[in-house]
Amino acid sequence: MKFPLTTKLSGVSYGDCQANIKQFGCPDTGYYILIREPDNPHDGQAISVSLGGVWKMGYIPRWLAKDLAPQMDAGKEFDAEFVRRNEHPTEELVGLTVQIVETTEN
Repeated sequence: MKFPLTTKLSGVSYGDCQANIKQFGCPDTGYYILIREPDNPHDGQAISVSLGGVWKMGYIPRWLAKDLAPQMDAGKEFDAEFVRRNEHPTEELVGLTVQIVETTEN
C-alpha cells in the first residue's frame, strides 16, 4: 500500500457525521486525525476520521482499514487531509473524500 492514498469515507450517515461534514468538510479544515477503534462492535479494525478527536466525520472504508489498522497498531501514524466534500444535486446526504498520509516520525 502506497501513501498518500485517496478514498471516500464510509459511515457518513451515522451519528453527527452529516452535520460535522457540512460544518467542517472544507479546505480550510486541513487535516483530520485517524483514531483506531479496536473495540468497535461492528468491526475490530475500524478507524474513525475525526476533527480534533471531537467531531467524527466518518470511517476509513473496511477494504482499506484491514491493511491500515495493523500498521497503526504497530505504531505508524497517519492523518487524513481534506480533498473534497461529495454532494449530489438532488440528495441531502453529503460525503467526504480524504487523502491518507503517513506522519510517522523516523
